[in-house]
Amino acid sequence: MEILHDSSLSYKTFVTDSSKDWVVFLHGLGGDWNIFHKQIDYFKDHFNLLFIDLPGHGKSPLIKRRKNLLSYTAKKVLTLMDNLSISSAHFLGVSLGTIIMQSIAMTHPHRIKSMTLAGAAGKWLKWGELLGRVTISFPFSHLLPYMVPFKVFAHIVLPKPNHSKSRNIFIREAKKLGRYAYLSWANVIRNSYKTYERLKDKTNNIPKLYVSGDEDHMFIQGITNHVKRESLAKLHIIKKCGHVCNLEKAAEFNQVAFHFISGISAESAYAEIS
Repeated sequence: MEILHDSSLSYKTFVTDSSKDWVVFLHGLGGDWNIFHKQIDYFKDHFNLLFIDLPGHGKSPLIKRRKNLLSYTAKKVLTLMDNLSISSAHFLGVSLGTIIMQSIAMTHPHRIKSMTLAGAAGKWLKWGELLGRVTISFPFSHLLPYMVPFKVFAHIVLPKPNHSKSRNIFIREAKKLGRYAYLSWANVIRNSYKTYERLKDKTNNIPKLYVSGDEDHMFIQGITNHVKRESLAKLHIIKKCGHVCNLEKAAEFNQVAFHFISGISAESAYAEIS
């Protein structure tokens, strides 16, 4: 394992064979690369792995006053891939990470071999969108400690007792964010529907697997409707599971995601030989 930094992003790599495909992992709001600790052993013997701490998370600094944090981050991910000589890769993301992936897919689809989107954060339910708007607006977000609205957000997205472990991890890691990073990224998530709206007018040939828990009530309806519009997209729903499905139901998630990525990788290898 290598733990490295460039001028903008902290990242970790697991390289077993330079000839194998790469999988790029993008975490959710408030987390860092450790949110994928249950995926490492399952994937590392079959793929080269790149885990990225998004700006403001983990050891990656957040550059303030960025007008478009989403496109800035997408560019930084691609630059890091260039620096590591990764021409294209499979992408696996959770929540906020799926929004970054979709942004890259719209501008640089040739860099993505496949996309696995866990707990994809697309269209919110109306009441959740309204509450999200309130919790990051002035004066609410500026007069109260930022962890107050974050905890509200965490309990909205992960409300049930069986979500408590993921929710506690979510809240614990978010304490490391700081007010500015939280408000910046919360605004990206609140406007995630705009990314999905733009996708309506974009077509690409990227195979996509959406994996959501049937208890991910805030996002599952919007994602179900979105998948119907994508010809190369599939949706796998995990029973009795909430938003952070790669942690809550790691065994099923790993099996489904690995099968999907391995299948695409094998197809690509066969096409190259042919």
